[in-house]
Amino acid sequence: MKLSKERISFISKELVNKLIERKYVEPLIPKEQFVSRFEHIITDELMLEDKINQEVKELLKVYEKEIDKGDIDYSKMFNMIKNKLIKERGVVL
Repeated sequence: MKLSKERISFISKELVNKLIERKYVEPLIPKEQFVSRFEHIITDELMLEDKINQEVKELLKVYEKEIDKGDIDYSKMFNMIKNKLIKERGVVL
């Protein structure tokens, strides 16, 4: 994951504070629970990219010999497969 738990917590608190302060939302639950839900949402979204990256790595194991021989560029193939999966799944990263 690209952000630490502490950073996610900070971002979540800031977002919730700004949303409430600017009267975009009026939480029906305690503020702490609202922040916690934001933390979970952000974490889930970040983990989605991690899961896709792991899936790409698994798919590339099939081409391990070609990559080792230099017949296939790992980073180009990684990005190509990742972009294809993202497009197929309609994911926005």
